[in-house]
Amino acid sequence: MRLSAKLTSALFLFAALPAAAFEPARIDLVVTEAGQAYFSVSGTWPDTCPPRMTGMAVEGRDVSLLAARETVGCRPTPTPYHLASTQSSLDELLPEAGTHRVRLQLEEDGRSAIAGFALVNAGALPGPALETGFWWAEQGGEFAAGPGLGLSVETQSGLVSLSVMGYDAHGASAWHFGAGEMDAGVAHLELGQFEGGAGPLAAYVAPEAVRFSGFVDVEAISPARAVLWFSRPDPETGLIDLRPLSIARFSVAQDPGEALLGRWVLTGADADQRATRWLDFVRSEATESGFTLHDAGGATLRCEAVPGLAGSPPALCSLDTGDGDIVEFTDIALRRLSGWDADAHRALAFRID
Repeated sequence: MRLSAKLTSALFLFAALPAAAFEPARIDLVVTEAGQAYFSVSGTWPDTCPPRMTGMAVEGRDVSLLAARETVGCRPTPTPYHLASTQSSLDELLPEAGTHRVRLQLEEDGRSAIAGFALVNAGALPGPALETGFWWAEQGGEFAAGPGLGLSVETQSGLVSLSVMGYDAHGASAWHFGAGEMDAGVAHLELGQFEGGAGPLAAYVAPEAVRFSGFVDVEAISPARAVLWFSRPDPETGLIDLRPLSIARFSVAQDPGEALLGRWVLTGADADQRATRWLDFVRSEATESGFTLHDAGGATLRCEAVPGLAGSPPALCSLDTGDGDIVEFTDIALRRLSGWDADAHRALAFRID
């Protein structure tokens, strides 16, 4: 697999950064050959008093690995550590399937703080691939933010690259970049901030340096919706600052239905299971629960909005071609729809315009 020059350069710069004595906690879900599952936590603590595991709490898909540590008599010597939760079957450890948000929750001097974070996937189908393009903060999402933050996402052959355009603590514009593998709908990326380059109106100057600016864990919800978990470790305390952000790729200053108007081609995942046909959605009609698109030939696409997120990609769309062919699309994006027909065959629609 050959990476692009931009991606290769970024990874080279990341690799060139000096390794710190402190290493943030790494959290892994381990399943043994005997079918037993547990969480493994490892890292290097800033002093000689690393955390110890005291328990675990699971609420839905949120997992808290509870830990505590001594705070008296600690010397400022980085100390490797390894923790493990109690082993049980995967169904007992994580009753719900899907992506779980796992925090290492440290109780110290009467206060609670986060010392580690990871996304792990348990018993779920492969996660959706994020659609390539420009994304922004999802208004009204689970972890909402205001305007002023933009993101560029590129996915290729199991790799994802992410550019985040925002501002630093002093209000100056800042650009952060990360790239890595995406597996089962999750990715863990190291973010770097490029410095010392030139803008589009100046003579070209290659970036002089890339400064480590933290990590981002990518949690794909659908091809056009995701949660980004930004984290920044503190090498002095061993704790991390964790900031989640809901993002979406959908209409730009449009009615949600109008964002999907245009010509589409409907086909199957296997060429012999479905005849390819064209769709031309020319009109959008608002409904109580979402919107309906009308095709010039009589087909309709009825879409259900995510409750409370009328401007986000719909949760479900049902296509009725008018001749008895029904397709339920469960993965909705601006340029691609994916779902199943009445015979349980995979069906896909691609936007052509």
